[in-house]
Amino acid sequence: MQNKNLTIPDAEATPRRATRRRFLRLAGAAGALAATGNALAQSDVIRIGYICPKTGPFSPFSEADDFILVQVRKALEGGIVVNGKKYRVELLVRDDQSSPDRASNLAVELINKENIDLMLAQVAIGPNVSQQCELNGVPCISTIGPWQAWMFPLKGTPATGFRHVFHFSWGMEDLAAVYMDIWNKLPTNKTVGMCWSNDVPGGALGDKQHGLPPEFAKNGYKLVEAGKFPVGADDFSAHIQAFKRANVEIVTGLFNPPEWGSFVKQSAQMGFKPKVTTVAKALLFPAGVAPLGARADGMSTEIWWTPAYPFKSSLTGQSARQLADSYTAATRREWTQPIGVIHALFETGIAALKASNNPKNPKAVSDAIRGLKVDTIIGRLDFAGSGIRNVSKMRVVGGQWRLNDAGKLEIVVTNNSTAPEIPVQRKFEMLKAI
Repeated sequence: MQNKNLTIPDAEATPRRATRRRFLRLAGAAGALAATGNALAQSDVIRIGYICPKTGPFSPFSEADDFILVQVRKALEGGIVVNGKKYRVELLVRDDQSSPDRASNLAVELINKENIDLMLAQVAIGPNVSQQCELNGVPCISTIGPWQAWMFPLKGTPATGFRHVFHFSWGMEDLAAVYMDIWNKLPTNKTVGMCWSNDVPGGALGDKQHGLPPEFAKNGYKLVEAGKFPVGADDFSAHIQAFKRANVEIVTGLFNPPEWGSFVKQSAQMGFKPKVTTVAKALLFPAGVAPLGARADGMSTEIWWTPAYPFKSSLTGQSARQLADSYTAATRREWTQPIGVIHALFETGIAALKASNNPKNPKAVSDAIRGLKVDTIIGRLDFAGSGIRNVSKMRVVGGQWRLNDAGKLEIVVTNNSTAPEIPVQRKFEMLKAI
């Protein structure tokens, strides 16, 4: 479902909604004994909402959430101390089912009925959660998805930002730099065939003004596009024919894993043999790559986080390798990139609450996030120093899927000029076949 642009009304022109938090505060001020007792009890509890796509087409981004939540709850079981006062922390987790409308409704419920103090969210499907938090004056930190796809639908700008909502991720400029870090070193004709899914992420990456195409074009790449494809498509013959006619040697775009599988199969059937395939989303997850078998050997994508990252968690003290190994031990599944990013989301939220001096005061928490610098499992996040209001950049490097000595596919860091502190694990090699 494609998300429409969201509008945040001007704070001076539109009165804020009367939230449950404000009602309880007024009731307490009126002197009602029961309400006062309840407010006192709640003053020692911090309630954090978390909205994510546990089910639906975006569920791979939440594959590790159950594991992460167990770790976070264990780390917080003794509460946290803020400005000398101890608080118990409650996590209220909701599944948006990969639906922007449901995400918006869940945000309203958590704000008005559950009286949360902080919202955390995945916003790959669109910034609806952030919209509700901004309208209601609730601090919110989100991740997953480029910052442009979060900020611009909310009608924000890098110079103005927002009052209460914040985001950390890479930007289109960072992703383009990673892709060109890979491509610039290879002997190709610099002709790029692009395929973008017709949904919110595909629209963001393929946007001709704010997306990847203008970044590629200004660096001398010839772009070939045969139109967006509907989510769930299984016929890419028109795209492949267009790419063959234009002598495309580099393929990029955004696919879900089954869609990319269809593209690869049809390319082989039609005799299309690009030299490089650098694709977003479809190649992020081990489960999405496994069905490709040996054909995936040499395919490339961006890397948001791997066990090779030289950072540790501020919540658990684990290194990136220890976090990945503990996930595999607990679930018998391979590590996946969102593990580090979602773990860092909770690190950032807790760090902001501690820095606020008053975690029950929304403005204090929002102000704390605005100036926050925190070292996490994905590296340092810096909301004050990014040059983009309400946004912190995160590291992203180039990687390639390779068959190891045991014949198993694994993703390795091959290009790191965008983040030299991330060690290169293997030299990039041209795609052998598709």
